[in-house]
Amino acid sequence: MGSLATSELIFFIATLVISASVVGVLGGQTLHITQSISQSSKTVSSTIDSGFEIINDPSSIPYNSGYVFYIKNTGSESFYFTNNTISTVINGTLLSGSKVEYQDLGGNGMLMPGQVGTITANLTLSPGYYTLDVTLSNGLGHSMVFRVN
Repeated sequence: MGSLATSELIFFIATLVISASVVGVLGGQTLHITQSISQSSKTVSSTIDSGFEIINDPSSIPYNSGYVFYIKNTGSESFYFTNNTISTVINGTLLSGSKVEYQDLGGNGMLMPGQVGTITANLTLSPGYYTLDVTLSNGLGHSMVFRVN
């Protein structure tokens, strides 16, 4: 009878050890999923709070040492308005370096809600239709088809 109680005690302790291991693994995975959901919700919130529009007349793009595109921050948060944080693409060609210039009203590299900034594309385009794609660092982007006369 003593050996029966001893074997049952061993099985009981083994069951407790296995159960504790399973709880530890599941607890760690739950923490990982919770952190991922939190990060995803911050990204989605940033995208929702950010907003901008390209407010040019597509048939009449001003030219002043380059084609000038006006970007208005329509969101509730400011966003960085610099060469490092915005991607500007015309007909599939990424504009960078001396080919593009970003200007905001404050001159601090931020476009505040309601403000209008300019993107100047320093390139020569022959007459025709082109597509401008502007994308923020959070992935929010807009396109506009415009005409050069």
